[in-house]
This record gives sequence, structure tokens and C-alpha cells, in this order.
Amino acid sequence: MKFLRPDRTCRYLTDITPELVRAMHCKAVAIDADNTSSFDLTTEPLPGTEDWVRGMKAAGVPVVLLSNAKTARAKVLADRYDIPVIGLAAKPLRQGYLRAAWKTRTRPGRLLVAGDQLFTDILGASRSGCRTIWVQPYEADKRGGSFLLKRKLERAVSARWKGRME
Repeated sequence: MKFLRPDRTCRYLTDITPELVRAMHCKAVAIDADNTSSFDLTTEPLPGTEDWVRGMKAAGVPVVLLSNAKTARAKVLADRYDIPVIGLAAKPLRQGYLRAAWKTRTRPGRLLVAGDQLFTDILGASRSGCRTIWVQPYEADKRGGSFLLKRKLERAVSARWKGRME
């Protein structure tokens, strides 16, 4: 269960500030695409996300897009943000997180991973030694089926530690 408990939670990706990144002893941020930095199953950034990425970069915090989406789709979004991309990241396997740390020239322990899914983003980041922030999904998932089951399981798991977060 410890790998499913994020270090912090935020409502939106844009709630994460450079000061928070530094307070968590991190030097770079890896962000998920669908429902974290873009609308689900699209290359359309969520409101404020492009400005947020620019602000992070201006504050000296490198950002990388880390997504299970096909690389071509993830690259379109990353190009809009002008950041590196790792598509087909195979989250929650460790390799994508380690590549993200390498691309941002930091160690996994200094990489903050922000994502909306406990069983991919948070689990894989935690197992890789990264710091984590679980953001709430921006909108209802369009995929249905197993995604709805995962969201139900996330609610059950997070109920065990909600209220005890920093």
C-alpha cells in the first residue's frame, strides 16, 4: 500500500508551484498527459497548463511529459509545451520514470511526478524512488470499462489515507 500513497495531493496540475517542487526537495517535474495536463484522449492542453509549464521553466524547473499514450500523440502535446517527451512509457514499470530523470538531468529521488492515476502514475513513480503528487482527474474518463473500475478502486485505496496527507 505504501507505493500507492502519494507524497501530496492537488486538485489541478497548475496548483503545483516551483516553491512546492523545491520544498519537496525536487529539481524537475514529470507530468502525465490525459486528464492531468491535457483533456482525456486528446492533444489539447488543459486550461492554464501552457502558462504553468512556461512558469516552471522560467523558475528553472525542467518539465518532461511522461505518458503511456502513443509517442506521436504525446509528442504533439509536448511540442506545444516545448518540453521533452517520453511516450509509450509503460507506466507503472520503472523504465519510463528512469528515462524522465535522465532527460531532466536529475536523480529519481529529485524528480517529482504528477499524475491522475494511482495504479500507474503514483505506483510506478513511488517504486522508482520519485516523489509524487496525485492530481484529481480533470474530467470523467472517456474510456469507461476497466477505467471506471480503476477509479472505484482508487477511491477505496485513497480513503485509507485521505485526511492524513500533508
